[in-house]
Amino acid sequence: DRERGHVFTDRIIHARGLFETMFMGAETAAPLLRQLLPEAKIDYRQRMSQLSYSGSKKLTRLPRRSAVVAFSAADVYQIAEFVRRQRGGAAVVMGRLSPRTRNAQIELYQNGEVDFLVATDDIGMGLNLDLSHVSLAADVKYDGRKMRKLTASEMAQIAGRAGHHINDGTFGVTDGCHALEPDLIEAIEQHRFPPLRAFYWRSRDLNFTSVDMLVESLEAPPPLPFLFRKGDALDHRALMALSGRPEIKDAVSGARQVRLLWEVACVPDFRQSLNENHYEMLASIYLALIEDGVLGTDMVAKAMTQLDRLDGDIDTLMTRLAYIRTWTYITHRSDWTDNPAEWQDRARAIEDRLSDSLHSRLS
Repeated sequence: DRERGHVFTDRIIHARGLFETMFMGAETAAPLLRQLLPEAKIDYRQRMSQLSYSGSKKLTRLPRRSAVVAFSAADVYQIAEFVRRQRGGAAVVMGRLSPRTRNAQIELYQNGEVDFLVATDDIGMGLNLDLSHVSLAADVKYDGRKMRKLTASEMAQIAGRAGHHINDGTFGVTDGCHALEPDLIEAIEQHRFPPLRAFYWRSRDLNFTSVDMLVESLEAPPPLPFLFRKGDALDHRALMALSGRPEIKDAVSGARQVRLLWEVACVPDFRQSLNENHYEMLASIYLALIEDGVLGTDMVAKAMTQLDRLDGDIDTLMTRLAYIRTWTYITHRSDWTDNPAEWQDRARAIEDRLSDSLHSRLS
């Protein structure tokens, strides 16, 4: 994965159990894993149910226990609303939902309150559902850089949610999507895809002597020809944005401050916006930590109070949820606040209230 692959590569190379280490993944990774881990034993497991293509269907003709997969929030909302009007109800799953909201929506589907699920391709990651059919509403997506066609393996990851254990499943497209090519259908049904040719990688040997040395260590070349250096990770981009600010440059005077700057740059932006608002918040956090050692009570309280509101539309609630999840992360840095347990409880309570309200709106 272009965005997160380097994290997995780091675990493959460095993470080890006391007695045994087991990696689970697609067969397409096997050739490169053999080069990285020549002593590893590779076992194969076949899918226990059949996955077959069922062609194009209108939304009004989809079988019950189906999922419709779209690739933007606007399309998910539109399709979900149509399914509700025509078929009686739908659950919604998107990456921007909090875990609590997502799980509540999944429970709506799993317990049979609704028979349809409308989701983004996040459905393909870590969700095992009682699905009999998956229908693609589009075969193109925006990948963070450009609009492009889905690869065969991406389609298979999504379509593979249909069928469970030994129960067979089907996949297809809606009438708004192009019919799939025969060779693509065969690849998905037979689960045959070209092997991966490279893994993304980033050095973990970071030098905190200075900001320039830290950046240089992040940009170290990979040790093997099939490893591609990840050069624009979100934390790396945040570091560059912060270190370019005059007030940050003046505050960094040694290895301890450089390490702290990197830790602040690693604070996630759950809004996935990576704009100046996020960098502004990170800068204020860093300067407060440098000056006072911890984030002031007033600063944390003000941020949380602004987010502890349930008014607004669905997108407003999702934005507040993203903000409070970032603050939940910050409060779990126990050395960054004066009373971490209290702030963690408050952040979680706000996140839960927002999650429950969002679940109610989506339902």
